[in-house]
Amino acid sequence: MIHVLIFLPLVFGLLVLLRPGQARGLGLLGAAAALVLGLVSFGAFLDGSSGAYQVPLLAEAGVYYAVAWDGVGAVLMLAVVITTFIALLAAHDVPPAMVGLALLMESGLLGILAARDLVLFYVFFEATLIPSLLMLGLFGGSGRVRALVKFAIFTLVGSLLMLAGILAVRYLGGAPSFLQADLVAHPLAGAAGTWAFAAFLIAFMVKTPLFPLHVWLPDFHAENHPSGLADVMGTLYKVGLFGFFRWALPLFPEAFAAFQPWLLALAALTALGAAWTAYAQTDWKRLLAYGALSHMGVGALGLFSGTPEGALGAIFLLAASAVYTGALFLFAGSLHRRFGTLDLRPTSGLAKSAPALAALGLILVLAMVGLPGLSGFPGEFMNLLGAWQTSPVWTFVGFLAVIAAAAYALGAYQQIFHSAPDKPADDLDAFEWQWGTLATLVIVFMGVYPKLFTQALQPAAEALAALLGGGR
Repeated sequence: MIHVLIFLPLVFGLLVLLRPGQARGLGLLGAAAALVLGLVSFGAFLDGSSGAYQVPLLAEAGVYYAVAWDGVGAVLMLAVVITTFIALLAAHDVPPAMVGLALLMESGLLGILAARDLVLFYVFFEATLIPSLLMLGLFGGSGRVRALVKFAIFTLVGSLLMLAGILAVRYLGGAPSFLQADLVAHPLAGAAGTWAFAAFLIAFMVKTPLFPLHVWLPDFHAENHPSGLADVMGTLYKVGLFGFFRWALPLFPEAFAAFQPWLLALAALTALGAAWTAYAQTDWKRLLAYGALSHMGVGALGLFSGTPEGALGAIFLLAASAVYTGALFLFAGSLHRRFGTLDLRPTSGLAKSAPALAALGLILVLAMVGLPGLSGFPGEFMNLLGAWQTSPVWTFVGFLAVIAAAAYALGAYQQIFHSAPDKPADDLDAFEWQWGTLATLVIVFMGVYPKLFTQALQPAAEALAALLGGGR
Protein backbone atom coordinates (compact mmCIF):
# COMPACT_ATOMS: atom_id res chain seq x y z
CA MET A 1 0.00 0.00 0.00
CA ILE A 2 2.88 2.40 0.75
CA HIS A 3 3.97 2.36 -2.92
CA VAL A 4 0.42 3.04 -4.13
CA LEU A 5 0.11 5.97 -1.74
CA ILE A 6 3.41 7.50 -2.87
CA PHE A 7 2.88 7.14 -6.59
CA LEU A 8 -0.90 7.42 -7.00
CA PRO A 9 -0.82 11.26 -6.92
CA LEU A 10 1.92 11.13 -9.56
CA VAL A 11 -0.30 9.07 -11.87
CA PHE A 12 -3.27 11.38 -11.39
CA GLY A 13 -1.04 14.43 -11.80
CA LEU A 14 0.17 13.18 -15.19
CA LEU A 15 -3.43 12.38 -16.20
CA VAL A 16 -4.45 15.94 -15.33
CA LEU A 17 -1.62 17.35 -17.44
CA LEU A 18 -2.64 15.12 -20.36
CA ARG A 19 -6.37 15.83 -19.99
CA PRO A 20 -6.62 19.43 -18.77
CA GLY A 21 -10.34 19.57 -19.59
CA GLN A 22 -11.00 17.17 -16.72
CA ALA A 23 -8.52 18.74 -14.32
CA ARG A 24 -10.85 19.41 -11.40
CA GLY A 25 -12.54 16.01 -11.46
CA LEU A 26 -9.30 14.05 -11.89
CA GLY A 27 -7.48 16.24 -9.39
CA LEU A 28 -10.08 15.80 -6.69
CA LEU A 29 -10.32 12.07 -7.40
CA GLY A 30 -6.55 11.66 -7.07
CA ALA A 31 -6.34 13.75 -3.90
CA ALA A 32 -9.34 11.93 -2.38
CA ALA A 33 -7.84 8.53 -3.18
CA ALA A 34 -4.54 9.59 -1.58
CA LEU A 35 -6.45 10.86 1.46
CA VAL A 36 -8.29 7.55 1.91
CA LEU A 37 -5.07 5.56 1.48
CA GLY A 38 -3.32 7.91 3.90
CA LEU A 39 -5.98 7.41 6.57
CA VAL A 40 -5.85 3.63 6.09
CA SER A 41 -2.02 3.66 6.24
CA PHE A 42 -2.06 5.77 9.41
CA GLY A 43 -4.52 3.35 11.01
CA ALA A 44 -2.33 0.42 9.97
CA PHE A 45 0.71 2.16 11.46
CA LEU A 46 -1.09 2.59 14.79
CA ASP A 47 -1.79 -1.16 14.67
CA GLY A 48 1.93 -1.85 14.25
CA SER A 49 2.46 -2.01 10.47
CA SER A 50 5.19 0.21 9.04
CA GLY A 51 4.67 -0.94 5.46
CA ALA A 52 8.44 -1.35 5.21
CA TYR A 53 9.76 -2.43 1.83
CA GLN A 54 13.27 -2.62 0.47
CA VAL A 55 14.72 -3.63 -2.89
CA PRO A 56 18.08 -2.74 -4.53
CA LEU A 57 18.00 0.01 -7.14
CA LEU A 58 21.73 0.26 -7.83
CA ALA A 59 23.15 -2.67 -5.94
CA GLU A 60 26.76 -1.89 -6.85
CA ALA A 61 26.44 1.64 -5.44
CA GLY A 62 24.48 0.57 -2.36
CA VAL A 63 21.34 2.49 -3.34
CA TYR A 64 17.99 0.99 -2.37
CA TYR A 65 14.34 1.72 -2.90
CA ALA A 66 13.66 1.54 0.84
CA VAL A 67 10.46 3.02 2.28
CA ALA A 68 8.62 2.73 5.59
CA TRP A 69 6.46 4.70 7.97
CA ASP A 70 7.50 5.57 11.47
CA GLY A 71 5.51 7.90 13.73
CA VAL A 72 7.09 11.06 12.31
CA GLY A 73 6.61 10.07 8.68
CA ALA A 74 3.07 8.79 9.30
CA VAL A 75 1.87 11.98 11.04
CA LEU A 76 3.40 14.27 8.42
CA MET A 77 2.05 12.01 5.65
CA LEU A 78 -1.41 12.52 7.08
CA ALA A 79 -0.89 16.30 7.10
CA VAL A 80 0.20 16.20 3.44
CA VAL A 81 -2.76 14.16 2.13
CA ILE A 82 -5.31 16.16 4.16
CA THR A 83 -3.89 19.55 3.20
CA THR A 84 -3.54 18.66 -0.47
CA PHE A 85 -7.16 17.51 -0.59
CA ILE A 86 -8.32 20.74 1.10
CA ALA A 87 -6.25 22.80 -1.35
CA LEU A 88 -7.66 21.05 -4.42
CA LEU A 89 -11.17 21.31 -3.00
CA ALA A 90 -10.67 25.08 -2.84
CA ALA A 91 -8.89 25.37 -6.21
CA HIS A 92 -11.87 25.58 -8.54
CA ASP A 93 -10.62 28.57 -10.55
CA VAL A 94 -6.94 27.81 -11.16
CA PRO A 95 -5.23 26.82 -14.43
CA PRO A 96 -5.57 23.04 -14.96
CA ALA A 97 -1.82 22.53 -15.06
CA MET A 98 -1.55 23.83 -11.48
CA VAL A 99 -3.75 20.96 -10.29
CA GLY A 100 -1.49 18.45 -12.02
CA LEU A 101 1.67 20.06 -10.62
CA ALA A 102 0.19 20.05 -7.10
CA LEU A 103 -0.38 16.30 -7.35
CA LEU A 104 3.16 15.74 -8.64
CA MET A 105 4.47 17.66 -5.66
CA GLU A 106 2.30 15.61 -3.28
CA SER A 107 3.88 12.46 -4.63
CA GLY A 108 7.39 13.83 -4.07
CA LEU A 109 6.55 14.96 -0.54
CA LEU A 110 5.20 11.52 0.40
CA GLY A 111 8.39 9.98 -0.98
CA ILE A 112 10.51 12.33 1.15
CA LEU A 113 8.63 11.27 4.28
CA ALA A 114 8.82 7.54 3.55
CA ALA A 115 12.39 7.24 2.18
CA ARG A 116 14.84 5.22 4.29
CA ASP A 117 17.72 5.44 1.83
CA LEU A 118 19.56 8.75 1.72
CA VAL A 119 19.93 8.83 -2.08
CA LEU A 120 16.24 8.01 -2.49
CA PHE A 121 15.44 10.82 -0.05
CA TYR A 122 17.58 13.19 -2.13
CA VAL A 123 15.81 12.18 -5.36
CA PHE A 124 12.37 12.86 -3.88
CA PHE A 125 13.71 16.05 -2.26
CA GLU A 126 14.79 17.37 -5.67
CA ALA A 127 11.69 16.07 -7.44
CA THR A 128 9.47 18.41 -5.43
CA LEU A 129 11.51 21.36 -6.66
CA ILE A 130 10.36 20.98 -10.29
CA PRO A 131 6.58 21.47 -9.85
CA SER A 132 7.24 24.21 -7.32
CA LEU A 133 9.39 26.16 -9.80
CA LEU A 134 6.90 25.56 -12.63
CA MET A 135 3.93 26.82 -10.61
CA LEU A 136 5.82 29.98 -9.72
CA GLY A 137 7.34 30.52 -13.16
CA LEU A 138 4.22 29.82 -15.23
CA PHE A 139 1.46 31.20 -13.05
CA GLY A 140 3.11 33.71 -10.72
CA GLY A 141 2.80 37.49 -10.59
CA SER A 142 4.71 40.23 -12.37
CA GLY A 143 7.80 39.77 -10.19
CA ARG A 144 7.86 35.99 -10.57
CA VAL A 145 11.15 35.82 -12.50
CA ARG A 146 13.08 37.55 -9.72
CA ALA A 147 11.36 35.36 -7.10
CA LEU A 148 12.02 32.22 -9.14
CA VAL A 149 15.72 32.99 -9.62
CA LYS A 150 16.15 33.70 -5.92
CA PHE A 151 14.28 30.51 -4.95
CA ALA A 152 16.20 28.39 -7.47
CA ILE A 153 19.62 29.69 -6.40
CA PHE A 154 19.03 29.07 -2.70
CA THR A 155 17.52 25.64 -3.14
CA LEU A 156 19.99 24.41 -5.77
CA VAL A 157 23.04 25.54 -3.81
CA GLY A 158 21.64 23.91 -0.70
CA SER A 159 20.86 20.72 -2.60
CA LEU A 160 24.32 20.46 -4.14
CA LEU A 161 25.93 20.90 -0.74
CA MET A 162 23.70 18.16 0.63
CA LEU A 163 24.71 15.87 -2.24
CA ALA A 164 28.36 16.41 -1.30
CA GLY A 165 27.47 15.62 2.31
CA ILE A 166 25.63 12.45 1.25
CA LEU A 167 28.68 11.14 -0.59
CA ALA A 168 30.95 12.06 2.31
CA VAL A 169 28.89 10.39 4.99
CA ARG A 170 28.76 7.09 3.08
CA TYR A 171 32.28 6.83 1.68
CA LEU A 172 34.25 8.51 4.49
CA GLY A 173 32.14 6.83 7.17
CA GLY A 174 32.56 3.39 5.61
CA ALA A 175 28.87 2.37 5.49
CA PRO A 176 28.09 -0.51 3.08
CA SER A 177 25.07 1.32 1.62
CA PHE A 178 23.05 4.54 1.75
CA LEU A 179 20.40 2.89 3.93
CA GLN A 180 19.67 4.91 7.05
CA ALA A 181 20.41 1.99 9.37
CA ASP A 182 23.84 1.45 7.77
CA LEU A 183 24.74 5.15 7.86
CA VAL A 184 23.75 5.53 11.54
CA ALA A 185 25.80 2.44 12.39
CA HIS A 186 28.87 3.99 10.69
CA PRO A 187 28.89 7.61 11.94
CA LEU A 188 31.26 10.10 10.40
CA ALA A 189 33.12 11.81 13.24
CA GLY A 190 35.86 14.41 13.57
CA ALA A 191 36.50 17.27 11.14
CA ALA A 192 34.98 15.35 8.20
CA GLY A 193 31.78 14.87 10.18
CA THR A 194 31.66 18.56 11.03
CA TRP A 195 32.00 19.59 7.39
CA ALA A 196 29.43 17.04 6.23
CA PHE A 197 27.01 18.20 8.93
CA ALA A 198 27.55 21.80 7.81
CA ALA A 199 26.54 20.79 4.27
CA PHE A 200 23.30 19.20 5.52
CA LEU A 201 22.80 22.16 7.86
CA ILE A 202 22.80 24.70 5.02
CA ALA A 203 20.50 22.57 2.84
CA PHE A 204 17.93 22.11 5.60
CA MET A 205 18.22 25.70 6.83
CA VAL A 206 17.10 26.78 3.34
CA LYS A 207 14.11 24.46 3.43
CA THR A 208 13.04 25.09 7.07
CA PRO A 209 13.83 28.05 6.54
CA LEU A 210 16.10 29.77 9.09
CA PHE A 211 17.87 33.15 9.10
CA PRO A 212 19.76 34.19 7.00
CA LEU A 213 18.78 31.60 4.36
CA HIS A 214 15.10 32.51 4.46
CA VAL A 215 15.16 35.45 2.04
CA TRP A 216 13.60 33.49 -0.82
CA LEU A 217 10.45 32.82 1.19
CA PRO A 218 8.53 36.17 1.18
CA ASP A 219 8.97 36.69 -2.58
CA PHE A 220 8.11 33.04 -3.24
CA HIS A 221 4.72 33.43 -1.58
CA ALA A 222 4.01 37.01 -2.66
CA GLU A 223 4.59 36.23 -6.36
CA ASN A 224 2.78 32.88 -6.49
CA HIS A 225 -0.67 32.52 -8.04
CA PRO A 226 -3.17 34.50 -5.90
CA SER A 227 -5.48 31.50 -5.38
CA GLY A 228 -3.23 30.20 -2.63
CA LEU A 229 -2.87 26.69 -4.12
CA ALA A 230 0.81 27.11 -4.91
CA ASP A 231 1.36 28.60 -1.44
CA VAL A 232 -0.25 25.59 0.22
CA MET A 233 2.10 23.27 -1.63
CA GLY A 234 4.99 25.61 -0.78
CA THR A 235 4.04 25.42 2.87
CA LEU A 236 4.20 21.63 2.68
CA TYR A 237 7.53 21.98 0.91
CA LYS A 238 9.16 23.36 4.06
CA VAL A 239 10.56 19.95 4.96
CA GLY A 240 13.86 21.16 6.36
CA LEU A 241 12.76 20.55 9.95
CA PHE A 242 11.88 16.97 9.00
CA GLY A 243 15.26 16.65 7.29
CA PHE A 244 17.00 17.66 10.51
CA PHE A 245 14.93 15.14 12.45
CA ARG A 246 15.27 12.21 10.06
CA TRP A 247 18.82 12.62 8.74
CA ALA A 248 21.07 15.46 9.91
CA LEU A 249 20.81 15.00 13.70
CA PRO A 250 20.88 11.15 13.80
CA LEU A 251 23.83 10.99 11.36
CA PHE A 252 25.94 13.66 13.09
CA PRO A 253 25.20 13.76 16.84
CA GLU A 254 28.78 14.79 17.65
CA ALA A 255 28.80 17.69 15.19
CA PHE A 256 25.32 18.74 16.31
CA ALA A 257 26.51 18.97 19.92
CA ALA A 258 29.20 21.44 18.83
CA PHE A 259 26.72 23.53 16.83
CA GLN A 260 23.83 23.29 19.30
CA PRO A 261 24.29 26.61 21.17
CA TRP A 262 24.49 28.51 17.87
CA LEU A 263 21.52 26.68 16.41
CA LEU A 264 19.37 27.46 19.46
CA ALA A 265 20.24 31.14 19.14
CA LEU A 266 19.58 31.12 15.40
CA ALA A 267 16.18 29.47 15.81
CA ALA A 268 15.06 31.87 18.56
CA LEU A 269 16.23 34.97 16.70
CA THR A 270 14.57 33.72 13.49
CA ALA A 271 11.30 33.30 15.37
CA LEU A 272 11.40 36.77 16.95
CA GLY A 273 12.81 38.60 13.92
CA ALA A 274 10.24 37.10 11.56
CA ALA A 275 7.41 37.96 13.97
CA TRP A 276 8.64 41.56 14.14
CA THR A 277 8.82 41.75 10.33
CA ALA A 278 5.36 40.21 9.96
CA TYR A 279 3.92 42.98 12.12
CA ALA A 280 5.04 45.58 9.54
CA GLN A 281 3.54 43.85 6.50
CA THR A 282 0.55 45.21 4.59
CA ASP A 283 0.31 42.30 2.14
CA TRP A 284 -1.57 39.18 3.30
CA LYS A 285 0.84 36.68 1.76
CA ARG A 286 3.96 38.40 3.05
CA LEU A 287 2.42 38.55 6.53
CA LEU A 288 1.61 34.83 6.39
CA ALA A 289 5.06 34.01 4.99
CA TYR A 290 6.85 35.79 7.85
CA GLY A 291 4.36 34.32 10.33
CA ALA A 292 5.10 30.81 9.07
CA LEU A 293 8.82 31.59 9.24
CA SER A 294 8.43 32.67 12.87
CA HIS A 295 6.61 29.46 13.77
CA MET A 296 9.25 27.33 12.06
CA GLY A 297 11.79 29.16 14.22
CA VAL A 298 9.86 28.07 17.32
CA GLY A 299 9.77 24.52 15.95
CA ALA A 300 13.51 24.55 15.30
CA LEU A 301 14.10 25.84 18.82
CA GLY A 302 12.29 22.80 20.20
CA LEU A 303 14.05 20.34 17.93
CA PHE A 304 17.51 21.78 18.59
CA SER A 305 16.91 21.50 22.34
CA GLY A 306 17.59 17.78 21.90
CA THR A 307 14.82 16.87 24.36
CA PRO A 308 11.97 14.44 23.62
CA GLU A 309 9.39 17.15 24.36
CA GLY A 310 11.05 19.57 21.96
CA ALA A 311 11.42 17.01 19.18
CA LEU A 312 7.83 15.91 19.57
CA GLY A 313 6.61 19.50 19.60
CA ALA A 314 8.62 20.39 16.50
CA ILE A 315 7.06 17.67 14.34
CA PHE A 316 3.57 18.28 15.76
CA LEU A 317 3.92 21.99 14.97
CA LEU A 318 5.17 21.17 11.47
CA ALA A 319 2.07 19.04 10.81
CA ALA A 320 -0.34 21.52 12.40
CA SER A 321 1.10 24.55 10.62
CA ALA A 322 0.82 22.74 7.28
CA VAL A 323 -2.94 22.69 7.80
CA TYR A 324 -3.67 26.08 9.34
CA THR A 325 -1.07 28.07 7.37
CA GLY A 326 -2.18 26.37 4.17
CA ALA A 327 -5.80 27.24 4.95
CA LEU A 328 -4.79 30.84 5.67
CA PHE A 329 -3.20 31.10 2.23
CA LEU A 330 -6.43 29.75 0.69
CA PHE A 331 -8.30 32.32 2.80
CA ALA A 332 -6.06 35.05 1.34
CA GLY A 333 -6.97 33.71 -2.10
CA SER A 334 -10.66 34.12 -1.21
CA LEU A 335 -10.08 37.77 -0.30
CA HIS A 336 -8.17 38.30 -3.55
CA ARG A 337 -11.12 36.95 -5.56
CA ARG A 338 -13.41 39.49 -3.86
CA PHE A 339 -11.19 42.59 -4.06
CA GLY A 340 -8.47 41.82 -6.62
CA THR A 341 -5.73 42.63 -4.12
CA LEU A 342 -3.83 41.05 -1.26
CA ASP A 343 -3.24 44.41 0.40
CA LEU A 344 -4.71 44.57 3.89
CA ARG A 345 -5.61 48.26 3.70
CA PRO A 346 -8.41 48.43 1.09
CA THR A 347 -10.30 45.60 2.78
CA SER A 348 -11.87 46.57 6.09
CA GLY A 349 -15.00 46.03 8.12
CA LEU A 350 -16.09 42.87 6.31
CA ALA A 351 -17.67 41.16 9.32
CA LYS A 352 -21.02 42.90 8.98
CA SER A 353 -21.70 41.74 5.41
CA ALA A 354 -19.77 38.45 5.54
CA PRO A 355 -20.12 36.95 9.06
CA ALA A 356 -19.31 33.36 8.03
CA LEU A 357 -16.17 34.53 6.23
CA ALA A 358 -15.22 36.45 9.38
CA ALA A 359 -15.80 33.37 11.55
CA LEU A 360 -13.61 31.19 9.34
CA GLY A 361 -10.87 33.83 9.34
CA LEU A 362 -11.02 34.07 13.14
CA ILE A 363 -10.64 30.31 13.63
CA LEU A 364 -7.64 30.16 11.28
CA VAL A 365 -5.96 33.17 12.89
CA LEU A 366 -6.54 31.81 16.42
CA ALA A 367 -5.01 28.49 15.36
CA MET A 368 -1.99 30.42 14.11
CA VAL A 369 -1.52 32.29 17.39
CA GLY A 370 -1.70 29.04 19.37
CA LEU A 371 -5.03 29.34 21.21
CA PRO A 372 -5.57 26.29 23.46
CA GLY A 373 -8.10 23.93 21.90
CA LEU A 374 -6.84 24.55 18.38
CA SER A 375 -4.04 22.82 16.49
CA GLY A 376 -1.33 25.44 17.00
CA PHE A 377 -1.21 25.15 20.78
CA PRO A 378 0.11 21.61 21.52
CA GLY A 379 3.16 21.97 19.29
CA GLU A 380 4.13 25.44 20.53
CA PHE A 381 3.68 24.41 24.17
CA MET A 382 5.82 21.29 23.81
CA ASN A 383 8.49 23.18 21.87
CA LEU A 384 8.85 25.79 24.59
CA LEU A 385 8.69 23.12 27.32
CA GLY A 386 11.52 21.17 25.69
CA ALA A 387 13.60 24.24 24.90
CA TRP A 388 13.34 25.51 28.49
CA GLN A 389 15.18 22.42 29.73
CA THR A 390 18.16 23.25 27.53
CA SER A 391 18.22 27.05 27.31
CA PRO A 392 15.83 29.23 29.36
CA VAL A 393 17.27 32.39 27.77
CA TRP A 394 16.53 31.43 24.16
CA THR A 395 13.20 29.95 25.25
CA PHE A 396 12.24 33.39 26.57
CA VAL A 397 13.12 34.89 23.18
CA GLY A 398 11.02 32.24 21.47
CA PHE A 399 8.18 32.97 23.88
CA LEU A 400 8.28 36.63 22.85
CA ALA A 401 7.78 35.49 19.24
CA VAL A 402 4.69 33.54 20.29
CA ILE A 403 3.29 36.65 21.99
CA ALA A 404 4.13 38.75 18.94
CA ALA A 405 2.12 36.34 16.76
CA ALA A 406 -1.01 37.41 18.59
CA ALA A 407 -0.21 41.05 17.83
CA TYR A 408 0.40 40.78 14.08
CA ALA A 409 -2.21 38.11 13.31
CA LEU A 410 -5.06 39.52 15.39
CA GLY A 411 -4.13 43.04 14.30
CA ALA A 412 -4.53 42.07 10.65
CA TYR A 413 -7.78 40.27 11.41
CA GLN A 414 -9.18 43.29 13.25
CA GLN A 415 -8.28 45.58 10.36
CA ILE A 416 -9.92 43.41 7.73
CA PHE A 417 -13.12 42.45 9.50
CA HIS A 418 -13.88 45.07 12.10
CA SER A 419 -12.27 48.36 11.08
CA ALA A 420 -14.36 51.23 9.78
CA PRO A 421 -15.73 51.92 7.28
CA ASP A 422 -17.72 48.75 6.71
CA LYS A 423 -16.95 47.37 3.28
CA PRO A 424 -19.55 45.08 1.66
CA ALA A 425 -18.41 41.65 0.54
CA ASP A 426 -19.95 38.34 -0.48
CA ASP A 427 -20.07 35.76 2.26
CA LEU A 428 -18.68 32.22 1.91
CA ASP A 429 -19.64 30.50 -1.33
CA ALA A 430 -20.23 26.76 -1.71
CA PHE A 431 -16.56 25.97 -2.39
CA GLU A 432 -15.40 27.99 0.61
CA TRP A 433 -17.93 26.30 2.89
CA GLN A 434 -16.55 22.91 1.82
CA TRP A 435 -12.85 23.49 2.34
CA GLY A 436 -13.37 25.86 5.28
CA THR A 437 -15.47 23.31 7.17
CA LEU A 438 -12.97 20.51 6.56
CA ALA A 439 -10.00 22.67 7.59
CA THR A 440 -11.83 23.78 10.74
CA LEU A 441 -12.65 20.19 11.73
CA VAL A 442 -9.01 19.14 11.32
CA ILE A 443 -7.73 22.17 13.27
CA VAL A 444 -10.15 21.58 16.16
CA PHE A 445 -9.52 17.82 16.21
CA MET A 446 -5.73 18.30 16.42
CA GLY A 447 -6.25 20.82 19.21
CA VAL A 448 -8.64 18.84 21.42
CA TYR A 449 -7.20 15.35 20.82
CA PRO A 450 -3.46 15.74 20.14
CA LYS A 451 -2.82 12.39 21.80
CA LEU A 452 -3.69 10.55 18.58
CA PHE A 453 -0.63 12.14 16.99
CA THR A 454 1.72 12.50 19.98
CA GLN A 455 1.47 8.79 20.79
CA ALA A 456 2.63 8.07 17.24
CA LEU A 457 5.45 10.63 17.44
CA GLN A 458 6.73 9.84 20.94
CA PRO A 459 8.90 6.74 20.25
CA ALA A 460 10.84 8.49 17.48
CA ALA A 461 11.18 11.68 19.54
CA GLU A 462 12.52 9.77 22.54
CA ALA A 463 14.93 7.79 20.35
CA LEU A 464 16.36 10.96 18.83
CA ALA A 465 16.71 12.63 22.23
CA ALA A 466 18.50 9.55 23.60
CA LEU A 467 20.92 9.63 20.64
CA LEU A 468 21.62 13.32 21.30
CA GLY A 469 22.11 12.80 25.02
CA GLY A 470 18.68 14.04 26.03
CA GLY A 471 19.70 17.66 25.65
CA ARG A 472 20.45 17.86 29.33
